[in-house]
Amino acid sequence: MKSVPILAVALCLFLPQPSHAYRLSGYKWPQAETSFVYDLIDTQGRTRSPSGQSWNDAFREAMERWRNRTGFAFEGNEGTSPDPCSDDGLNTAAFRLDKCGFAFGNSTLAITYSVFSRGTLKETDIIFNGNEPWDIYDGPLRYAPDFTRVAVHELGHALGLDHEDSVPSIMSSRIGDLTIPQLDDVQGIQALYQDGIDLPDGCDISPLTINTIVQRQLDLSDCRRADIVTTPFGSDDSLVDLYDLEMPVTGLIIIRMQSETLDSYLEIRDPSGNTILASDDDSGTGVNAFLTARLEKGRYRIVANTAFEWADTGEYTLQALIHFEGEATSRVNADKSISIDAVEYAGLYYRATLIPFTPQTGPPGRYWQLASASLLTPQPDSPIPGALVSPDSLDLIFNPIPALGKLYDAVLERYYDPDFPGVRIWRLKSAVPRP
Repeated sequence: MKSVPILAVALCLFLPQPSHAYRLSGYKWPQAETSFVYDLIDTQGRTRSPSGQSWNDAFREAMERWRNRTGFAFEGNEGTSPDPCSDDGLNTAAFRLDKCGFAFGNSTLAITYSVFSRGTLKETDIIFNGNEPWDIYDGPLRYAPDFTRVAVHELGHALGLDHEDSVPSIMSSRIGDLTIPQLDDVQGIQALYQDGIDLPDGCDISPLTINTIVQRQLDLSDCRRADIVTTPFGSDDSLVDLYDLEMPVTGLIIIRMQSETLDSYLEIRDPSGNTILASDDDSGTGVNAFLTARLEKGRYRIVANTAFEWADTGEYTLQALIHFEGEATSRVNADKSISIDAVEYAGLYYRATLIPFTPQTGPPGRYWQLASASLLTPQPDSPIPGALVSPDSLDLIFNPIPALGKLYDAVLERYYDPDFPGVRIWRLKSAVPRP
């Protein structure tokens, strides 16, 4: 019999009554570090999940998610498998068909036994219910429980956290789509180990220089959306990169996020990052984001995210476009035609001329039709044209265009005239003068 108190905490499939944020169990490690000894083999004798991933690798990943999010120094020693039901002073994890001689409850996925004395942890052992059809995967919860996210939950108990159901938390007593410690969980660890770990106040923020193409990737070490919002995305586990953008003048900003693997999602926020000013999901080609907004001179927060609420990873490029210096490369002529020295369309640059057009039907407004377009050879060195064609709507966006002695941030929307099916026509959508 153990000579010190033992606490067993199980992860179940029921939802109890709401409680206060980050509930603490009342015990913790003397320092913000501990290690586990394990060699995970399921009750069918398999070292890998049905999807082919190693149980050991998944358990190590679960420890890394706590380390990456909180700084708590989890260490893993693989290769031996001590008995989780033995009072041996070793932290271990294992699959079993019972919980040390007692049957698992119908809804119990795993249980953590903690041995402590006067609030100080001496040993923790995690037992995974070997009667369950375990697998390893990302994304929404499936019929088979995901071993990694359950291991993350149980390791939270091993750190000293109790169940928490009133806010988004990996410590919820009900398994769901969350796969990493949430903001509330991180704050709980900070409360427990505030003298032992250095937690960041927020997510890293990089400068986004106008006209510069940024090549980055979303990976599991990045900030999560749950860290930067409460509602309506408080339980959103998706990855984010944060940028600060300085608008040198009041004008039209164009931000493009493109990826071959991610469903891109963009936001412009106020400098504090709390208020969303503009957002876009799929206005670019395919599932790329293409965001335009008129902004006042000043600083803004840019959020590069994905449309999915789970931790989707992949590479992307990001670019903020605005023409604010030098001679504009488009202009309105005396005969009201428009000359464009460089317009981007589908990654190539063209010289184009638009001439006034009068439709037989259609809403009132100013119209132009394409009179000529020729490919620029060689292509310009600068990635910023005087105008670009939106890859989705085919709107023409000028940033800026001179007219009547002023500079305008203007948008011409693509117009389809049934009486002229073969003519490329645009209608003035907006024209905002710069100060």
